[in-house]
Amino acid sequence: MLEYVEKITLSASTIISEDVDHLRQVGWSDREILDIALVSSYYNFRCRMADSLGVEIDAANVNQELLNELRRRNVTPDHARSV
Repeated sequence: MLEYVEKITLSASTIISEDVDHLRQVGWSDREILDIALVSSYYNFRCRMADSLGVEIDAANVNQELLNELRRRNVTPDHARSV
């Protein structure tokens, strides 16, 4: 999942169906993959907007907000829920 998030952040246009298929193979549902993409894209958008306006943001706060949002959405692979 983190490799997918990194790819969204650094080179989203290079994502191919195999990237999403791999997430499915390791236990992520389509809804969870959508949530991962939405949350990652949103935080990338926020950071790019701040950068483009010269606004300084607190990286620790952004990271905590991202973790809170992932927890709120209960974004964990299906196989991890049963452990």
